[in-house]
Amino acid sequence: MKHTAPPAVVMFAMGGTIASTSVEGRAGADVSLSGEELLHALPGLDSIASVTVRSFLKVPSGDLTMQDVLQLATEIRGEVERGTGGVVVTQGTDTLEEVAYALDLLLHVDAPVVVTGAMRNASLPGSDGPANILAAVKVASSEDARGMGAVVVFNDEIHAARLVRKRHTTSTATFGSPLAGPLGLVTEDRVSIFLRPLGRLQIQVGTDAPDVKVALISVAFDDDGALLQPAALAGYQGAVVAAFGAGHVPRTIVPRLRELNERMPVVVASRTFAGEMLRATYAYPGGEMDLLANGLIFAGALDAPHARILLRLLLIAGASRQVIARAFDSALTGREDIIVAGHT
Repeated sequence: MKHTAPPAVVMFAMGGTIASTSVEGRAGADVSLSGEELLHALPGLDSIASVTVRSFLKVPSGDLTMQDVLQLATEIRGEVERGTGGVVVTQGTDTLEEVAYALDLLLHVDAPVVVTGAMRNASLPGSDGPANILAAVKVASSEDARGMGAVVVFNDEIHAARLVRKRHTTSTATFGSPLAGPLGLVTEDRVSIFLRPLGRLQIQVGTDAPDVKVALISVAFDDDGALLQPAALAGYQGAVVAAFGAGHVPRTIVPRLRELNERMPVVVASRTFAGEMLRATYAYPGGEMDLLANGLIFAGALDAPHARILLRLLLIAGASRQVIARAFDSALTGREDIIVAGHT
C-alpha cells in the first residue's frame, strides 16, 4: 500500500492569549510561549500535517500594527509560492477578526489561510488553545477548504474572515457570523464545508506604500458630533462612523459629516450587531437617504471594525472615492470581483 506524505502547513505564531502563561512569582499571565512550545501540546499532529513553525511575533494582539500584517501577508505569500499546502496564524482574540479580514483582502491564494487563538491562556483549566490549533491545522490541510479566502477556526467552527465577529468577552464560543453562520465544522478528523463565500475583493499593496490613518467614531445618544470636526481629525485620511440602526445620525451632525466628507472619504456603518444598512426607507434629515444624498459611503452589512480595515487598505492602495464606493458595495455580496492595485 502506498503511503502519501501528510500535507505541508506553515504556522505563524504571533502571541496573544494562546501563547500566554502565568509565571511563578508574578500575578497574571503574560505572552511567553513560542510557536514550537504551542505544538508540544498536540500529540499526533504529525499524522495530520507536517507543520513548520514561524515564531513571527510574541505580543498581545492589541499591539499588532498594520505594518505587521502587511509583512505577515508578504511572508504567507512567499510560503505559498514555495509550495506549502496551507497556513495557520495564531494570535490574540482582541483584534483577531480585523487581522483575519486584512489577510483576506491582501491574499488572493488558493491555499487555506486559517487564523485562530484562544480565550483561556495555557495556565487555566480547560485551555482551548491546543484544540483550536489542531482544528486549524486540519482546515489548513484540507483540499475542501481551498479557495475560500482567509477563515477563522474557533471552537470547531469555520468562519469567513469577512463575516466573523467576536461576540463575548470570555466565552470559548466567542466567534460567530451573525449574518450567515459558520461556513463549516471540524468533527473528529473531518472538515465539512457547507457554504462558500461569493466573490473576492483583492487589494494589492506594494512594500513602499505610504501608511494612512483611519478614525473609527461611534455616534451616541444626544451626540453633538464634536469628534467629527476636521480639526479633531487632523492627520487622518479617512473615517468610519458607526451610526444608529440601519444608518442614521442626529440631524445636527449632518453638516459636520458633510464638511468632513469633503476633506476625506467617510464611510457610515451600523453600530448594531448585525444586518444590512437601509438605502431608501427614511428621508428625514440624518436618515440613510439624507446621508447618501450628501455623498457618504455606506458599509452595507460590514460592521464598523471590518469597514475600517477595508477603508484603510483601500486608501493605502491609493483607491479613488469611486473605487472605494464600489468596493464597499461588493465587499460581502460578491456582486463582482474587484482588484485594487496599489503602489508598486
